[in-house]
Amino acid sequence: MKTFLRTTSLAATVTALALTAAPAHAASLVSATPQAVAKVRILKALTLTQVEDLDFGTVVLSGAGAWGGEVVSVDTAGALTCGGGSNLTCSGATTAAEYNVTGSNNAVVNVTIPASVVISNGTANLTVTTSKSIGASVTMPNSGNTGVNFNIGGSITLASATADGIYQGDIVVTADYQ
Repeated sequence: MKTFLRTTSLAATVTALALTAAPAHAASLVSATPQAVAKVRILKALTLTQVEDLDFGTVVLSGAGAWGGEVVSVDTAGALTCGGGSNLTCSGATTAAEYNVTGSNNAVVNVTIPASVVISNGTANLTVTTSKSIGASVTMPNSGNTGVNFNIGGSITLASATADGIYQGDIVVTADYQ
C-alpha cells in the first residue's frame, strides 16, 4: 500500500506541476502590425562629360578714344551678339559650352552651374556671366548612355582698356542625385 500511495502521490505531484507550469508555456507568439519593410534604391553612377567649350571667337577692339560697357555674348544655342556699337569686330566660330549627364532612369539630378566664371590671359581677368539651357535639376530619361545634354552660354563686358591675349578659365559644373 505504501508503494501505491507513493506512486499515486508522485503522479498527483507531476500532474499538479504540469497544470501550474502549463500557462507559462502556453503563451502565444505575437507579431508586429504592420511589419517593417527592408528596402534599398540602387542608382547607376552619375557621369558628367564636357562635350564642347564656350568659345566667343575672336574680338577686335577698334573704337576711337576711351570707351567701355561693350558686351559680347554667346547664347546657349551658340549664337553670337557682338557689342552694341562700332567699337568691336567679332569673327570666328562661336559655340556654347555643352555637357552631358547620365544616370539612372527617372532619377532627379541636381546640376550646379556657376553664375559667373573668371577667365584670364595670365595677367588680366574678365568675368563671364553664364546662362544655361536647363533648370537646377533634370530627370534622367533612361538608364542608358544617352542621358541629357545641356548648354552654357555667357557674356563678357569689354572696354578700350581691356588687355589683349587669349583668355581662358574653367567652368566648374557639378551633378548629384537629389
